[in-house]
Amino acid sequence: MRKIITIFDTDPGIDDAFALSFLHESEVFDVKMVSSVAGNVKLTNTTRNLRGLVKAMDWDIPIHRGLDKPLFGPQILAEEFHGVDGLSGYLFDDSDLADMSDTPAVDAMAEVLKTNERVVIIAVGPLTNIGALILAHPELKEKISEITIMGGVVGTGNTTAVAEFNIYADPEAAKIVFESGIRVNMIGLNVTTKTYYNLAMHEQFKKSTKKINQILADIMDRRIAKTGAEENYTTYMHDTLTVMYHTNPEIFESTMVHMDVEIRGEFTRGMTVADMRAVSKACKNVTFVTDIDTKKFEEIFMKTLIG
Repeated sequence: MRKIITIFDTDPGIDDAFALSFLHESEVFDVKMVSSVAGNVKLTNTTRNLRGLVKAMDWDIPIHRGLDKPLFGPQILAEEFHGVDGLSGYLFDDSDLADMSDTPAVDAMAEVLKTNERVVIIAVGPLTNIGALILAHPELKEKISEITIMGGVVGTGNTTAVAEFNIYADPEAAKIVFESGIRVNMIGLNVTTKTYYNLAMHEQFKKSTKKINQILADIMDRRIAKTGAEENYTTYMHDTLTVMYHTNPEIFESTMVHMDVEIRGEFTRGMTVADMRAVSKACKNVTFVTDIDTKKFEEIFMKTLIG
């Protein structure tokens, strides 16, 4: 089986950590590099977390530092949820950090595209690095077979009334990606909020002897304690779904739509606007993922990460 040549862009982040482990454990990817971006927390912390997580998995993979601010607008962070450090207070020692390349992420992405065909980019943070890549190297767009993102929503947002965080954090970059002509798969809140990480799953992580699972369990212990919901805690594994979309596409439902990103509205900045009209003549530029088999999600999630 031909493996999927992959670039993974992330802003760890609690759910990013699970997605990274799921990516590493899956057998369908040929991951050429991973990169950090500012998003959930500042770039210094997302990069440090990425290096720590990679080393905890004993993963020999090039790590590249991405951009520290949105392309144009003000910086928006999610420190209130993830903690200033990004992992609810879990801190990696300097000795627990994997080595990192000096090559900036956008340059490294360009090199991967130059030397490979049909590359999939999976992006689970703001699309800053990906938008910058397209602006800097439009001649390489044809090398990208698809871009799968965790971001967006058609309906109620989680950062504003209508905007999801990753898009809201850099809507100009998202607009560049959506209008690039590259196939975009949007795994947004419409589907990610149908999946849960609950206490029963958490107990299995706590029993695991794998180093990365012990770290993930520690992070979630801290998060659960912070919420004060020790008896009935649940959360969403948003970012893992972007990886699972490629490992198990059969459990997802989707539809092709024309999707715009609002960048000017006083109340609607960062909104992903889907043209769902049956008579629309607009180009269908986005695979809008709408549903998932939640039972299969949990089975695949636990089997892949716990075994």
